[in-house]
Amino acid sequence: MGYEEIFLGKSYFKGRGGRMLTLKRSIRNFWRFNGFLLLAVIFHWAAIGQAETAKNITAEGSCAIVGMSAEESQLIALQRARAAVIEQAAGVSVVSGTLVTNRILRVDFIKTYAKGLIVSEKVEWLPLGQYQRNSSTPPIPEYRVRISADIYVPQVKIKPIGLQAKVNSGVFKSGERAILELKVDREAKIGIFNITADDRVVMLFPNDYDKNNIASKNRALVFPEKNSKVELIMQTLPGHKRDAEAFYIVAMDEGMPKKFMDLFTPGRPMNFSAFFKKYSEVADSCEDVILTYEVMNGKD
Repeated sequence: MGYEEIFLGKSYFKGRGGRMLTLKRSIRNFWRFNGFLLLAVIFHWAAIGQAETAKNITAEGSCAIVGMSAEESQLIALQRARAAVIEQAAGVSVVSGTLVTNRILRVDFIKTYAKGLIVSEKVEWLPLGQYQRNSSTPPIPEYRVRISADIYVPQVKIKPIGLQAKVNSGVFKSGERAILELKVDREAKIGIFNITADDRVVMLFPNDYDKNNIASKNRALVFPEKNSKVELIMQTLPGHKRDAEAFYIVAMDEGMPKKFMDLFTPGRPMNFSAFFKKYSEVADSCEDVILTYEVMNGKD
């Protein structure tokens, strides 16, 4: 039998072996005296629905090019801007400062993504700037970006699921395999996604080979399972020495009629905001965990 290789970083599956309302006269008086109450209720409901989405939040992000490629610096500047708009909408804490030289700080920006879901964003790249610590040091090129985003702040509407997740390593060399272990306190539907180094999101599980994504208190879920036809093979993007990525683990309440495969296509990378717009349809009935990691070229 063949098997499926899911190359993280490259984000692909490689398969082998495989409607004018008119008011009648009799009710006009009712509408005249009570219509305002109905309108008030309607507007109240509308306000509740809109309160969960913060509109047109604007923030800027920057990153000086220090010990990384221009492409990496651009992505970090964008991630920082995203973290800043999420902070405004959801009140989370964001790492401050200009320089991002510590790789741990790079992945911390990704961790803010689950606190507020960016369902729409407009990106504007600003003229290249420069960072200079003081007059005795040379200036460093700095990428600057401004984004305007709509952010959906999830409102928990379910009993706690108790999702816990871990991955077998925080740093992988290209070619190494990742294994995830998940636990829950009650039955839930599990979805595993990859936030990739090229700023996309792809669903890894469930997939066409592994469709049983139900976890329960008495059944820890391991992905991939030992006898699965898929493997998570870690790789950097072509030409990259190191990449910061994340597994986005989601547990959906068992009572939700929707399934992950109704929303997402396994192995098909999605635009960042397109993914979170889709996920916002079920986010109030989910718990999630972000596991960040790095992949480094095995030659380094």
